[in-house]
Order: sequence, then C-alpha cells, then structure tokens
Amino acid sequence: MFNKQNVKEFRSDFQQAVAKLEEQYGCNISLGTISFGGSELRSKMTARKGEKVISATKDDFQIGDIVGINHKKVDPNAQFRIYKINSKNIGVEKIAGEGRVGAQMRVSPSLLIKH
Repeated sequence: MFNKQNVKEFRSDFQQAVAKLEEQYGCNISLGTISFGGSELRSKMTARKGEKVISATKDDFQIGDIVGINHKKVDPNAQFRIYKINSKNIGVEKIAGEGRVGAQMRVSPSLLIKH
C-alpha cells in the first residue's frame, strides 16, 4: 500500500535510477506530480534533450536585477526589472521589448533568467 512517505522515497529512488539513462541519452528526465491510492501510483515522466536547467530561487535575485522570462507566451527578447521580491513570487516590470513597456506582473522565480 502506498502512502505519502513511500511516494517520497519512490521519487528519490526514481531520480537515482534514471541518472544512467540521462547520461546515456543526453537528456533530462523529470517525474511530474505523483498521484497514488491503495496499490498504485501514477505520474507523467518527461525527457528533454539538452543541458540540465537548474531552477532559480528567490534568493538568486535582488531588486533592480534585469531578467528575462522563460515562458512560451512571453517574448524571449523582452527585458524586465525586478521591483519586489515576495515569499513565493517576484514582481517584475517590463523595460524593453514589444508591447506594454511598464507593465507589471508577478512571476515564479523558476521562470526567470538573469541577463
């Protein structure tokens, strides 16, 4: 029977087990959210080619830093300035790029890229 503790152990064991596959195929393998109940668990696994991307945390940034946003709906050439750092997200203001310069939004630190 699966419980919360078993699932946490499964995730760490899974990461260790796929390390050889990541090296062999030159990709990054990640396991999505794990759902479990009774005698089964379900999850989505994703393998991406390329170098490993390390997610940034709010501690990696300071107010005034110029950053980009790694998201499919945001122009990759747009530049943003950090104006506020909250406990879970970061406030940014658009300073360059097409569209609404001066627009403010809150973004997860994992989506930010330092310039």
